[in-house]
Amino acid sequence: MALPAPLEQTGRAAVTGAPRQRRRAPRGIGRFVILCLLALLFLAPVYWMISTSLKPEADTIAQPVQWIPAHPTLANYADVLNSPDGNILRWTWNSLYVASVFTVLHLILCTLTAYPLARMRFPGRNTWFWFILSSLMIPGIVTLVPTYLMMIQFNWINSYQSLIWPGISGVFGVFLLRQFFVGIPKELEEAARLDGANSLQVLRHVILPLAVPALVTLGVFAFMGSWNNFLWPSFVVTDPDKMTLPVGITTFSQRYVTDYGKLMASTALAAVPVLLAYLLAQRYLVAGLATSGLKE
Repeated sequence: MALPAPLEQTGRAAVTGAPRQRRRAPRGIGRFVILCLLALLFLAPVYWMISTSLKPEADTIAQPVQWIPAHPTLANYADVLNSPDGNILRWTWNSLYVASVFTVLHLILCTLTAYPLARMRFPGRNTWFWFILSSLMIPGIVTLVPTYLMMIQFNWINSYQSLIWPGISGVFGVFLLRQFFVGIPKELEEAARLDGANSLQVLRHVILPLAVPALVTLGVFAFMGSWNNFLWPSFVVTDPDKMTLPVGITTFSQRYVTDYGKLMASTALAAVPVLLAYLLAQRYLVAGLATSGLKE
């Protein structure tokens, strides 16, 4: 009696002693090693920053280089927090206030721009979208002087307005939200329209609850961009009470002398709020970036 093919192959393997299944080397080991090496490469500057902030000033320039602090101390952090040359707590509050207000206004403006480009029908919609998208090719440095002259005309120099308003319109934010809005099923919007909802009500009750991952992703990017902004605040703010944190910590690096320990300590303190924001929004970041380019 003839055996089925699978049973026949199994019998042959048992007789000949051949393995039923080939053993393959675990896949992904090389990729894992490469990712670990890249992680070490990117974490090395962070480690050096923290290590230097824990050294006495004399050890920061010692030879040979001390990768591990020989005499670790928190004196640099205490000096930064109690420095008479600058109020780091005030600078932190300025950065937190400016970044928070900027993020909220940026999200509102990008949402109100992306929604009609994604869900409404009007003549020239795609043309307007590509026209807005093409402005990404304009370097930001080109608009620096005209924007500065505009701030002078508005009498906004040395004010929070000059730190917030010039950058609230963002092409990347419009593109990110528009791509996410396009992927939301039209049936949900049509059902809301049948219930008598207008465009703003559809946006508020249908689109925005589904777009939370994209909004959080854009919010984190906007917050980080405003928090780390150095060039523009250094132009429009000279009042120490209005300085943001990136501008304020440069006072620890003077023309002839640089306090490396204090500079690294202040930089480490400046990185804490952004790190916390990223950790809190991590799961939304992954979902937002993974689905923003999808369509129905």
